[in-house]
Order: sequence, then structure tokens, then C-alpha cells
Amino acid sequence: MRVLSGKLKGLKILTNDKKFKGSESFITRPTSDRVKETLFNILEYGFNINFSKISFFDCFSGSGAIGIEAISRGSSIVTFLDKDGAACECIKKNLAKFKLYGNDHVNSLRVLKHDFFDKKLSPCNKFDVVFVDPPYDLIKASKVFMRLQELRVTKINSLIIYECNKELEKMDGFEILRIRKIGKTYLNFFKGYNE
Repeated sequence: MRVLSGKLKGLKILTNDKKFKGSESFITRPTSDRVKETLFNILEYGFNINFSKISFFDCFSGSGAIGIEAISRGSSIVTFLDKDGAACECIKKNLAKFKLYGNDHVNSLRVLKHDFFDKKLSPCNKFDVVFVDPPYDLIKASKVFMRLQELRVTKINSLIIYECNKELEKMDGFEILRIRKIGKTYLNFFKGYNE
């Protein structure tokens, strides 16, 4: 997997090859390059996102590929969140490999090793763009959106992207803006009402 565009274009992203105990399934399921490219094209050209002016929250971040793509395109305030220690180490290795920890970004790039649903989690920031890619069949979307409201990480016009394997219904407190299907993957775009 590689960075698709921006200052890090073409650089290879390390991924976590750890598997669930007694299973052939990988703990981290990276977003495919095709889905990633579609996502960032929609953000840039569909929503006119200027990455140099936004903060980005990559939830259930795995290898950190989505957040790293945002950094490559200009985001300087990016927070990665994953409960798996190996995934967090993988993200830190990627940031170090791309020399992102050794410059002025050091205070604005954060890797949080926390469960998204942990009551002690407090990101302390509000983000312009929130990307959520939970394990498809293990977590209900309604529970994720309820938790987003509890975390208070969105602004009035924040954009929330929920990646999953189906088209989502309306969620309380969030407005559906767009849904895009790529193969078996759906990108659901919402606007948050919180402030």
C-alpha cells in the first residue's frame, strides 16, 4: 500500500500483519487504494476540502493510511486512534519512516492507543473531518454515531465519513450528504450538528 498523492506520494506504508488468535483474518483491514483514492477525490473536489486548513481524526486507524494520506495532502493536525497496540506501533513507525515526527508537526500529530468506546478517552480536540472505519460486522453504526456525540469531537460543519459494507440510514444528530459505493465498500458522508 502506498501514499497516493501529495508530498509523500509513492511512499510505501507499513501495515500490521498481526492476525486474530486462531484465525486467518488480519486484525487490521486496510482501506483499498481504490476506495482511498475515491474518498480523497470526493473530499477535495466534491466538498472542496483544502487539507492545509483542516484538522483530521482517523478513528479505528489500523496502519494509519487514511490519516497519513491527509498529512501528505497538507493536513498538519491529525489524530490517529486505535485500541490495538501493534496498530499504534505501526502508525508510529510510518510517521517516523516518513520523518513526520522529527519536524514542526511533532505537536500536532497524535497517536492514541484507546478503545473508541472507552469512557476515559478524551481527544481534547474538535475536528473538521472525522473518518470512521470500524470492524464492519462487529460494531453497529448507530452506536458509533452516539459515541461521536459523546466525545464532542465534531464542529457544526464537520464532515464525518463512515466506511462500511452497506448504505447507512439517517442518524440522529447527523445529516446524510452523500453515499458512494466502490465495489463492496460504501463511503457514507455526514455532516455533524455538534459544536
